[in-house]
Amino acid sequence: MENIISEEVKKIINVVDGGGQLTLRECEEFLNSIPSFTTKHTIEDTRDFLKFLGNPEENMKIIHVAGTNGKGSVCCYISSVLMKAGYEVGMFTSPHLVKITERFQVDGKQISDGLFAEIFVELLRRIMEYAGASDSSNTEADAEVVGSDINYFPTYFEFLFFMAMLLYDVYPVDYLVLETGLGGRLDATNSVEKPLLSVITEIGYDHMQYLGNTLEEIAGEKAGIIKKGVPVVLFDKRKETTEVIKKKALEIDTRVIVVENRNIEDIRCLEDDNGNKHVAFSLNSLYDKYVDLELCTRAVYQTENAATAVAALEVLRDQGADISELDIREGLLSAKWEGRMEEVRPGVFVDGAHNIDGISAFLDSCNEITCDGRKLMLFGIVDDKQYRDIVAKILESHQFDNIFVSVLETSRSVSVSDLKAAFEDAKEELGIIGVPVKYYSNVRDAITDIITIRKSGDLIFAAGSLYLAGQIKGML
Repeated sequence: MENIISEEVKKIINVVDGGGQLTLRECEEFLNSIPSFTTKHTIEDTRDFLKFLGNPEENMKIIHVAGTNGKGSVCCYISSVLMKAGYEVGMFTSPHLVKITERFQVDGKQISDGLFAEIFVELLRRIMEYAGASDSSNTEADAEVVGSDINYFPTYFEFLFFMAMLLYDVYPVDYLVLETGLGGRLDATNSVEKPLLSVITEIGYDHMQYLGNTLEEIAGEKAGIIKKGVPVVLFDKRKETTEVIKKKALEIDTRVIVVENRNIEDIRCLEDDNGNKHVAFSLNSLYDKYVDLELCTRAVYQTENAATAVAALEVLRDQGADISELDIREGLLSAKWEGRMEEVRPGVFVDGAHNIDGISAFLDSCNEITCDGRKLMLFGIVDDKQYRDIVAKILESHQFDNIFVSVLETSRSVSVSDLKAAFEDAKEELGIIGVPVKYYSNVRDAITDIITIRKSGDLIFAAGSLYLAGQIKGML
C-alpha cells in the first residue's frame, strides 16, 4: 500500500513541478481517499512530524479550544474581537459546511483555492522528505527523496492540521485560534505543547464510541488539552464535568477561570430600525460588568459562547493583548458564525445542532422566535448520534406544525426506514397525534417541497447535522 501512496503523491508533485495547476477538487479527491490507506496516529507521532516541520507552532500565539458544543462559535467570537483590536488573526476550525477552505481563515476570510493547493502540495513534499529522512537504508535521504516509499501518512484531519501549521508559518498572524477536531487528549491539535490559553466549552454527550459513555469520561478527554502553566477558561454547564476539569487543572497547578450561566443576565431578543434581529444581554465577568452586549444572531444559546469568549479575551489582555471594552462590544456584534441559527433566507433558519444538548439549545431559540404562520422543520442526522432521543425531544417540544425528514448526502446518514421508525416509535410513546411527518431520500427534494408549500408567515427551521446545514447552504 505504501508504494501505491508514494506513486500517487509523486504523480501530484510532478504535475505541479511540470507547470500544471492542481484544482481544489483534485486536492479534495485525494484527501477523501486518505481513510483507505492510513489510521490515526499517536500524539508522539504527530509531535515527531511537527518537529520535522521545524516546530512552526512554537512561534505562534495559539488559543486552543475544545468542548462538545460551541467550539466554533467561541473561536469566531475570540477572532472577531481580536481583529477589532487591530490584530491579524488566523483561525483553524472543523468541519466545513460548504467548502473545505472555510477551515483556514485569515482575518475572517477563508483562504483561496490556489493557496490551499499550494500548501497542500508543500505538505506532500514534506511527507516525502520525512519518508526519505526516516529511511535508514538511504544515507543521502535529502538527495533521493523522490525514490522513497511513504511509511508515515497523516489521517484526513491530521493532514489538514499540518496544513494549518505550514500556512500560518509561511503567512504568520498575531494570534491563531485553534479548534480541536475530536476530543482533546488524543486530538492532533493537542500536539501543540505550549499554547497561550486553553478554552473548554460546554461538555455533553457526543462521539461516545471514542470519548467514553459518561460525562465524566468525556470531560476527562476534553481536559487532556490542559497544560501546566497555561490558563484554562471553562464554561460551567454541569457540575460533574466541571469537577473533572478542575481536578485535572489542580493536579498540574494550572489556573482555571470558570464562566457560569449566572454571570449572564437580562437576555433579550431585539429588532433594530432596519428589521435586523439580534440578542442582547449583560455579563458579569471576572473583571467587569458589561451592560447590553449584542450578538448578531437569533440564537439565545450564543450568549454562553460569547461569555466564554469574553473570559478568554480578558485572560489574553492580562497577558499583554491590547483589547478595549469597545473592541469586545464591536467584535461580538460583528461576529457571524455560519450554520448556527443562521437565517440563510428570510424566514429560513439553519442550525448545525446534532446532539441532545445542541438540539435543546436549538429548540430554546426556536421558542424565542415568534411566528405569524406555521413553524416547519427539516431534520436529518448521521447514524453515530443519539438520534432516537433527539427525535423524541423535537416531538415533545410541540413547536412544529409539520416535520420533513431527509437522508443526508453522506454514507453516515440514518436511512429513511430507521428515521421513520424513530419518529413513529416516539410519537406512539409520547402519545402525539396530528403532526404530519414526511420522508425524503435526499435534501434537495425535501427543501424544494418545503419551500413550495410554504405560505406567507411560515418559518422554516433545519437542524440535526452540520452536513444538513452545509447541504442547504449549498443549495440556497
